[in-house]
Amino acid sequence: MKKILMPMIEVGGGHKVIALAVKDAIEQLYPGQFQVNVIDFAKEAGAVKEDKAMKDFWDFALAHPKLITNFYHLMDAFRYLTRSNLVTRMFFRNFIRKGTQYILQYKPDIVFSTHFFCTSVALFAREKYNLKYKVISFMADPITGHNMWVNPDADVIVTATEEAKQYLVSQGQPRYRIRVMSFPLNPKFFTRVEKTREEILKELGLDPSRMTVLVSAGGQGIGETGKCVRFISEKGYPLNIIAVCAKNESLYRELKEMVKKNSLSNIAVLGFVDNMHELLEASDFAITKPGPSTVFEHLVKNVPPILTHMAGLQEKGNVDFCLKYRVGWYVTGEKEMQVILEKILNTDILDEYRANIARNEFIRSLPNAPYDVARFVVEELSTKRKVRRHRRNAELRRLILGTRIGIRRVMLRNRKTQYRLRNEI
Repeated sequence: MKKILMPMIEVGGGHKVIALAVKDAIEQLYPGQFQVNVIDFAKEAGAVKEDKAMKDFWDFALAHPKLITNFYHLMDAFRYLTRSNLVTRMFFRNFIRKGTQYILQYKPDIVFSTHFFCTSVALFAREKYNLKYKVISFMADPITGHNMWVNPDADVIVTATEEAKQYLVSQGQPRYRIRVMSFPLNPKFFTRVEKTREEILKELGLDPSRMTVLVSAGGQGIGETGKCVRFISEKGYPLNIIAVCAKNESLYRELKEMVKKNSLSNIAVLGFVDNMHELLEASDFAITKPGPSTVFEHLVKNVPPILTHMAGLQEKGNVDFCLKYRVGWYVTGEKEMQVILEKILNTDILDEYRANIARNEFIRSLPNAPYDVARFVVEELSTKRKVRRHRRNAELRRLILGTRIGIRRVMLRNRKTQYRLRNEI
């Protein structure tokens, strides 16, 4: 039985969501034909310090989005010097060593990676021991990304959109090594929920006759959740609030104390949950951060999101998507939040945005995405890897020329966009 290894780093939930969705699709389409393993690679390989460093950095990014956005601008400017292969060699040598040993023991026939550092380690192992497997990298940022996704040594980089493809090409990724396919989500977001909206809300102690907002901030729960729940509660909006704190225990305790205070808003406080598809089924709209899986999970459930802070430059594309197609909003402060909330409560704007969601072609492609990617992985498994030789002097020349810091070019391309509320919103 051939083996498909799917390494990822569980920073947030997006990298894991993609891998699990494709794994489930392979097992549905080809039952019993392949061994498929999704692993939190650094942790599973025993690179404990590197695993902690990567996850701590992501928590820091969530807490300091403006700083991290500038950091990603700088990474794009350095181009060849900030690609994942070089960064991994510089900072995560123990991960390379232990990850290589893991791969040697596992003996994969193909690697489908959803994190750039995992892609690099799989490539290093293949090169060092002259292994034959292909390495497919799925870019977990569907619209825009950052320079560490660029890896000309990967056999294929799969992107979810043409915009992401053009970004990679602009950063030096060979066009012939890119494949565009839609964005895989967990199949449970496309299946019928057995419970009714009323049943879900009553189980949470909420009033089914009220409009309901789902407030969350991804798997770590680091973001604007507390601030948004407090704002709605203090304003006394007649809403049900489902507040998901995820792994943020201090936020959970804070919001539990808030529930005890008198307010016209009804609040249900939850920790880490695995039934977001049910909570979205019971929600009319949401307030969340613009992580890729989060945004598109909301949209496929027909729940327009109000997006708050971005955890880095790569999430800007998800905001752009929601604004361009009028399927969600972006706010930078309480005044803008108040304008949108009052529009939602007093006009039919939700119906308009739901209609926009229903006819959007990219959103309509999402249910088939895991199966399309699964078929692609299996097709690649059945063909031999093409090896292209590069002259060393050509590689050296490309490295030297590519490390010029195009600050002006990068800043013009990624210039700060001020999102303002339009009059019709």
